[in-house]
Amino acid sequence: MVALRSRRLEGLFGAPLGEVSYAQIAAAVGTDALSESYDLEFKGELYGGNDKARRDLAGDLAALANTAGGALLLGVTEDEQARAAELPGVELGDREVLRIRSIVADLVHPLPTFDVRQIEDPSTPGHGILLIAVPRSPGAPHGVLINEGFRYPRRNGASITYLTEAEVSAGYQDRFARRQARHDDLVRYERDLTSRLDTSDQTYVVVTLVPDLSGDFTLDTKTLRDFRQDTLNKDLLVIPRGAYTRYATVGSRRLIAHGGDNPATARWLACELHQSGAGAFAAIASNRVDLASPGQVDENTTASRIEDEDLVLAVWSGLRLLARHARDRAAAGGTATVRATIVPVTTDLPAELRQPRGFGGTLGAYQVSDPPEATSVFDIDDLAEDGPGLIAATSTLAAGLIQHFGYPETLQMTTDGTIRAKYWSVQRYAADVQKWAAQADVTVTDDTVE
Repeated sequence: MVALRSRRLEGLFGAPLGEVSYAQIAAAVGTDALSESYDLEFKGELYGGNDKARRDLAGDLAALANTAGGALLLGVTEDEQARAAELPGVELGDREVLRIRSIVADLVHPLPTFDVRQIEDPSTPGHGILLIAVPRSPGAPHGVLINEGFRYPRRNGASITYLTEAEVSAGYQDRFARRQARHDDLVRYERDLTSRLDTSDQTYVVVTLVPDLSGDFTLDTKTLRDFRQDTLNKDLLVIPRGAYTRYATVGSRRLIAHGGDNPATARWLACELHQSGAGAFAAIASNRVDLASPGQVDENTTASRIEDEDLVLAVWSGLRLLARHARDRAAAGGTATVRATIVPVTTDLPAELRQPRGFGGTLGAYQVSDPPEATSVFDIDDLAEDGPGLIAATSTLAAGLIQHFGYPETLQMTTDGTIRAKYWSVQRYAADVQKWAAQADVTVTDDTVE
């Protein structure tokens, strides 16, 4: 379920919307505290199938997304003062959930993030409450298709009003400003982490994630203790390579972990995880001392020879670690903007892409002398869960880096969420990748790229 963080609603029901039970909702019904507001709407029945009912559903959901987010509770009636009065419930079923999703996809543009949760009445199987959770949307304003045009609803207390033309224009300007702010945050958080990396003889893949809707968590002694338990002396990669963290501490509004022998300088791998749910992750992609040419006077000026498997693993690991922080620690939900790069890459220190399988060799047409960059937007839940969604996202983002070298795609994974077994080295990764895929229910193929 989307992570809708609302202290007001959590206080009303006694639990986050993703965890609230039928009993908790039933206990709140009939009290003065539970009434319709800017973030809460009640419906005694399911939305009907005629055009008006479909528009009502689309408008109610878009209005929440355009305002402060909130919830629609289907199966709860209201009294004359808009207070939750009774709990008749509605028929539950996956078909109704799919119908709701289809209606919203057809009528609301751009499509906002939302989720539908079926909360069953323990005494009446197949009957209960449909809870539609809608976070405040960074993509606002969302328009509802009515006839040949769009109208833009928003909540005004317990009622709905519509944006004027000037307000719609201002809303689009805000959307573009928010997009630029997320890009600026990506660059800033990436820079914060890379400034602490020891790049004297190591080259890193860096992944940075910023949720489109920020979360939050309490940064206290218990949080630090739990973080240390999760990270200290651990290999943070999805497929372990033997690079362990040596330090776990706090910075300004962030948790910090990294490897190496110097508390102030990170080696091998590192992460900074912010209270907002944003974060940056780095993993070594090339050890230039090990790869330096024999007899070279200045071994650190050799090109960074980056193996494609190491690049893909770093992106894969960064996406999962950062998304789990955003979702599970900071309660951020919906989509996130993600950026990947390779550092350091300069004219004096170019990078080349290689593959270690068989006799090995270079991939792509040329070296790069500017840091390659790739940016995309993904659903946080897809990244946080082991499964095809994480693999598809890794393939997409890694390809954005690989293409800078003149090679068209990620060999180890595909954009439809499958793993290609033949492109993982038997000596290093193949067995562990196969084991992970079996546990994550990810398809592994023997396909090759022709």
